[in-house]
Amino acid sequence: MVLSDDNRSAFLLVVDERLPDSEEGNKINVYLVSHFELSDSSYQDILSFNDDLLGMKHNCSYVLNSLTVKEEFDFDFPFDMLAIRRYVQELIYMLGIDLILPDIQESAFDRLSQD
Repeated sequence: MVLSDDNRSAFLLVVDERLPDSEEGNKINVYLVSHFELSDSSYQDILSFNDDLLGMKHNCSYVLNSLTVKEEFDFDFPFDMLAIRRYVQELIYMLGIDLILPDIQESAFDRLSQD
């Protein structure tokens, strides 16, 4: 999800910690990634979006956290799509999450569509 607030963009990073065969259920961490403070109405929109998406999931809990970065993410669309993977991997590292994203090729993005 990308949220624009005064021509600036914030992003949501969703980390799904699946606990197979656990009676405790699943835990999802949602990180609001931005380089600025969002307006109250934008923040409320994010809370509403998260609750609509995750609030009714059976045996699942979620938490919204904020992650402040120094500058806005910018990449050379559509010529450097792997920048997204590098950026997300850096965020995961900043959060201290022990996760390595799978290797992908630039061609993996060729068939993405918003139709």
